[in-house]
Amino acid sequence: MGKSIYRSAEAKQRIQQLHRQKRQALDFPFEEVDVQTAFGRTRVVKTGNPQGKPIVLFHGVHAGAPLTLESVSPLRERYLLIAIETIGQATMSDETLMNLKDSSFALWADEVLQELGVEQAPCIGISYGAFLLQKLITHKPQRVERCIFVVPGGLANGPFWPSFTKLSIPLIRWHITGKDDDLRTFVSAFADPEDSYMFDYQKAILSGLHMDYRRPPILKESDVQDFHQPVYMILADDDVFFPAEATLQQANRVFKNLRDTYLLSGCKHIPFGRHLSEISEKITVWLEE
Repeated sequence: MGKSIYRSAEAKQRIQQLHRQKRQALDFPFEEVDVQTAFGRTRVVKTGNPQGKPIVLFHGVHAGAPLTLESVSPLRERYLLIAIETIGQATMSDETLMNLKDSSFALWADEVLQELGVEQAPCIGISYGAFLLQKLITHKPQRVERCIFVVPGGLANGPFWPSFTKLSIPLIRWHITGKDDDLRTFVSAFADPEDSYMFDYQKAILSGLHMDYRRPPILKESDVQDFHQPVYMILADDDVFFPAEATLQQANRVFKNLRDTYLLSGCKHIPFGRHLSEISEKITVWLEE
């Protein structure tokens, strides 16, 4: 393993403490397993109906399994949810830094599913996790029974000026002043400013990690020409990272098998609590089609 993604041992301890805090706050049982891959150890969290159909989840950048499972917990009643914690991020998986442009992430995800005995399953990719799912369907399309993207990365990026004014300026100001108000302005551009856990977690991530600001490469039609299973997509109407209109335009260009899309109204990149049941209800409809 090369250089740690964490700035210090104390920073790692703080971030993982917050990770455990969210995990302990889950109001449902779950099982954690570690899967060994050629790229390093990967933490997987399972929950839900043991007799239900397995659903694979890829989470947003540094989000981890607990936050992801909390956001789609209504699906537990029918399905066995399998949340894979991304390697090289602030999760309980190893810190291996992956190449975004080659097939490393695809090979890693494929190996994890192979070790779990998941030959084919519906997959949900949230934010950065959508990019990981795109890598998987590029490399091993037969693994994915249907593909559901939620506020997906890898299709379009936000324009410069809104990103600069809403994200870069408040973040630079916070790095200079260290004031929580400046950081709260930054966080409120993409998340609920009243969510105290999210604020604490973002503060720990931004101050404790060697941040990786690489953007996922934009998916091209040729990348997914061998993937013919249904594709569905949930977008947010106020997404500063991956704007809904540009994302939908690229998705229509890339996927000939895009079956349906759904727009969350009054929603930023990280959906507020009031949007979570709406998301799970829509995903359930698509899973049952």
